[in-house]
Amino acid sequence: MGQPVRLLGYGDRLSVPAGGRIEFKVSCELEEFAPVLVRLRRGGSPMHECDLVEEEVSADLPATVPGRVQVARAGSYVEASLRSAAAVHGAGLAAWIFPTRLDRDREQTVLALTGPDGAGYRLAVTALGTVLRDGDGTELARLDTAPVPRQWSFVAATVTTDGDVRLSLRLDGRAAVADSRVVPPAPWRGGVLRVGAGASGFFNGRLARPVVSARGWTAEATARLAGGEDAVAVLGSAGVSALALGRAPASVAVPDDGDLTGGGTAVNRPTSAVPGPFWRRTETDFRRVPDEYDALHLHEDDLDDAGWSTDVALTLPAELPSGAYALKVTAGEHVDRIPFVVTPPPGAAPAPVLVVLPTWTYLAYANWRTYAEFEEERVALYGERRGVDPRDRWLARHPELGKSQYDVHTDGSGVVYSSRARPIINIRPDYYTPTTRGLRHFAQDLSLLDWLDRRGEDYAVITDDELEDGGSDALAGHRVVITGSHPEYSSARMLDAYSEYTHAGGRLMYLGGNGFYHVTARHRGPSGSIEIRRARGSTTAWASGAGEEHLSGTGEPGGLWRWRGRAPQRTFGVGMTAQGFDKASGYRRCADVDWVFHGVDVGVGEVFGDEGPGLGGAAGDEIDRADLALGTPADAVVLASSVGHSASIVLVADDRTISYAVPTEPDPRVRSDIVIFGRPGGGAVFSVGSIAWSTAMTHKGGDNDASRITANVLDRFRDHPDPLAAT
Repeated sequence: MGQPVRLLGYGDRLSVPAGGRIEFKVSCELEEFAPVLVRLRRGGSPMHECDLVEEEVSADLPATVPGRVQVARAGSYVEASLRSAAAVHGAGLAAWIFPTRLDRDREQTVLALTGPDGAGYRLAVTALGTVLRDGDGTELARLDTAPVPRQWSFVAATVTTDGDVRLSLRLDGRAAVADSRVVPPAPWRGGVLRVGAGASGFFNGRLARPVVSARGWTAEATARLAGGEDAVAVLGSAGVSALALGRAPASVAVPDDGDLTGGGTAVNRPTSAVPGPFWRRTETDFRRVPDEYDALHLHEDDLDDAGWSTDVALTLPAELPSGAYALKVTAGEHVDRIPFVVTPPPGAAPAPVLVVLPTWTYLAYANWRTYAEFEEERVALYGERRGVDPRDRWLARHPELGKSQYDVHTDGSGVVYSSRARPIINIRPDYYTPTTRGLRHFAQDLSLLDWLDRRGEDYAVITDDELEDGGSDALAGHRVVITGSHPEYSSARMLDAYSEYTHAGGRLMYLGGNGFYHVTARHRGPSGSIEIRRARGSTTAWASGAGEEHLSGTGEPGGLWRWRGRAPQRTFGVGMTAQGFDKASGYRRCADVDWVFHGVDVGVGEVFGDEGPGLGGAAGDEIDRADLALGTPADAVVLASSVGHSASIVLVADDRTISYAVPTEPDPRVRSDIVIFGRPGGGAVFSVGSIAWSTAMTHKGGDNDASRITANVLDRFRDHPDPLAAT
């Protein structure tokens, strides 16, 4: 069991310009904590066998801040305030439901109508039946008939002003009905309507066409609603709520076609752009048949915004250099470092070198739970026991902090959204990743910044957010742009920015692997939520359901950029080909380009880069290959290709098809290629095709071949007017 985490927090953003303001939300179980600003120079910890390097920076911060416990509350639902002019006297509640995880006796709320004094009605389901309760929890009617998991059914309840109660459930044209009589309800005004949440717990599954009325309605009206007729056409708009759950899938605002509410808000971002009960399965793009995509998929473990209050607000010094920083908070023996990037202030002269940290990939992996939850399975995957960061064990006991886009919800459906507005324990400079025996993602990318610092480079740092906001303007003016180690998740605007930059004479160094792979979009709003849909036929943690492969934020097809005709090879020369985590390999030099290999004592055909920390080589973890058929430019030079991969390094599913030929072992496509090629106007691209590369650059304090090659290319790209003139 992991040690309790008694101090943790998050910032209201992952990047801020020098001179800007950032707010931090902290939960501290101790009496007080001390905040300081630090610049992060290198990731590490005793588990990594390398030290974390940080420098305290002068900032206007209090010496101590009172501690308080703040709690995240997961679970998605829709909430709407009732107009005070509407008198509720009796009620009608109905919805189409597609339950995906029914508990035996724990009730899941479908609809809850609650008055200011606690009066109200709650319609709920279990694996054993359907129930209607009043605001005090008293049972008003019950059906021993339960909805069928993963099938659409229509549930309705009415209470008349005379106290007549009817509860019904319709499935495949069959109806189960229960009638009862209660004390006539007293009227009330105002209150709250919640869809998918109430005192009995959150609903898990798709929910569509909720209808709530301030009066009961007739059995005939129930039958017409169950037949798919428009609620306002059946009941009128007065005193009726007909929340259009699927009408604005990119927004958390939910319009109401009736006048009982002024519209609602989707809390914790339930999955939208999912088909409803009347989907005819002839079209999978929700933009073409919006009336058929009128559902939301609700989950008890959705989390978009933890909603914590601010404990520390910091205005950064205007002269603060661009780089990676953290608010370091300390309470006794407990420490947390809440990271963020300081970007150049508006109007700053471009630094010669610009690093783009892949924060969307950090978010995709945010709070990934597999290390602790599948620890024994990973022993078989790695071939050894590598240990787990103690914070992962603690995280496994705290589902309220949300999941990564590699996890599934409690009902088995994939997590399509991930936000920054919550504590994220694996975006930390001292986080230990078993996959690589130490550094990966943010902690690994700090190694690149440390390498640049040791060389005395003049560089600036931005994140995926600045690239998404500014497009190619965010890169313009910098002589060299360097990516992080694993920029897997990107939007079309980001791909366009890199392409436009290199075609305008910019020099790009892609120092990673499995980059620019998944179609990704960012939603508007303070949570900075990103969205993916995982398509079938790819190497993936889960697959989107039928009709659910279009992103709700943009409407574009999700999945891999490769299947959209934008394989990474087109812009970067290489693209994802294989992955494996037992050990990394070295490269065999393929080309006689002397300036790239200056100081590297290997000739053509000889091997370099077969040692290093972590996985023990420069070509490993996830690797990319050049492929003319996927768009690698014809003039690209393959400088080196990896050799000696084990059988555990497997080809991605994207490339696996049925073949009647005798298999070749090993598959020639399982390799990492280092490529270089030119672009118009002096532009150039250098790609290493391996996540492990930048970790290998740190071996022996940077005295290694991967480091020398990277330095040669950086110097040439930064200083030469036509870097490939002699290539």
